[in-house]
Amino acid sequence: MSVDYLTDNQKTILENFTRYRSPVHEVSLFKGIDIQYLKLFKKEFRGRFIYRPRGGRYYIQNNCTMEDAKTFAIYKRKDRRLPRYWS
Repeated sequence: MSVDYLTDNQKTILENFTRYRSPVHEVSLFKGIDIQYLKLFKKEFRGRFIYRPRGGRYYIQNNCTMEDAKTFAIYKRKDRRLPRYWS
């Protein structure tokens, strides 16, 4: 992930969450972040990432609802023109 296009505030936020970085062999960039920080990420990184809920009740295989989620994972958005997965 290239961080040269990020603002100083965005870089600071990502540095504070380095312990949640995913291993290099995984597709996600960050995982296991407490759901309380989701609003912060959505506000500061609007349209840059895809957010997937984790840790709640799974109604569909490998996915849970945002209302039930305890944590979330962050994925790189391949094409920024695509609609967001979670609003």
